[in-house]
Amino acid sequence: MPTISASNRTKLVLHLVHRDAILHRPFTNPNLIIRGPLIPDQDGATFLVNISIGEPPIPQLLAMDTGSSLTWVQRPLCTGCSLASSAIYNPKSSSTCKTLSCDSNQCQSYVDSSNCPPESQCTYSIRYLDESVSKGLVALEKFTFVTSTGGEWEVRDLVFGFGLQSSGLLDRLSGILGLQVLNKYSLVSRVDNKFSYCIGSIRDPHYAHNRLMLGEGAVIEGYSTPLRIWHGHYVVSLEGISVGERELKINQQELDFNTVVDSGTTLTYLERSTFEQMRQEVMSLLDSHLLRVIVNDNADRLCYRGDLGRDLGGFPMVTLRLAEGAEIYLDAESVFRRVADNVFCMAVDVSVSEVNIIGVLAQQYYNIGFDLNAMRISFMSIECELLDD
Repeated sequence: MPTISASNRTKLVLHLVHRDAILHRPFTNPNLIIRGPLIPDQDGATFLVNISIGEPPIPQLLAMDTGSSLTWVQRPLCTGCSLASSAIYNPKSSSTCKTLSCDSNQCQSYVDSSNCPPESQCTYSIRYLDESVSKGLVALEKFTFVTSTGGEWEVRDLVFGFGLQSSGLLDRLSGILGLQVLNKYSLVSRVDNKFSYCIGSIRDPHYAHNRLMLGEGAVIEGYSTPLRIWHGHYVVSLEGISVGERELKINQQELDFNTVVDSGTTLTYLERSTFEQMRQEVMSLLDSHLLRVIVNDNADRLCYRGDLGRDLGGFPMVTLRLAEGAEIYLDAESVFRRVADNVFCMAVDVSVSEVNIIGVLAQQYYNIGFDLNAMRISFMSIECELLDD
């Protein structure tokens, strides 16, 4: 079986599985839907990667997350977990699992080892913005990726976390596939510092062409803009937003490299002044012919009674303009989201900080390529099916 190394260039094309395609039905509590780890939202859209861990290989479905540098899996903690298709992984039963001490280079590259005695086993603790927590051990393990053509690729001695304790919504995940580059031990660093993913319709959980492409298989084409890493997230410079012909006023200086591109967040979030302008523009376009409704007792959320496809057919294109001429075009399906029968809501919300976030709804029908060697990100509008080999 081939093993990824610096001398063996890789072309990994992996299926992405929509979370809703493998969930238990029915939900007794709609608030238990898995949410993205960066921003908590009720309408979470999580995409899962099929991998195997250890020897013998144990299959897992891990949530793809560009905002996490550490890949981790957890022991099953709940009897009603949604992701029941993930088998039980036990590092003690794997011949390829290697523990790490606190004084190892790998441990010190991921965690603060100041409170960790040198001979003790390396541990991690991650707290997300929704207050979910994952804690456990840091080790090395063999990861086997199942490609879209049925082949397999191995990454040996990948640094990963084995979760022993979790809280909040993380209880419903079997783990995270971290696509953030923190150091030379990160997964993306092991595959030539390049990756891309293509997301089709989020409304269709059975859409078969969602793809994650690693290494030489990454598609780096389309509009390109400079990329930075800020507090563990990929950020770009948002220079302008327009709704049709209406240009929104934004403070460009405050927004410089202050917009996160995130696969773990569903909605798009804008800093308050920009969000309020967009909200007012949407109201001016829709209030005259659609009935406003309140959903989940949240009067601040802009929602309407109607059919998204029928009643928003003429809604103007929203354009996000990034540095050096890159643009992202959002149609009504990326700006609004159906939340109930004949009810849809604006899929853009106010950010809790000055940081904007471009979530996966705004990434529909785009291939997004990350080139960490050149520190650039590309956006190509495309039907993901066209990327199939």
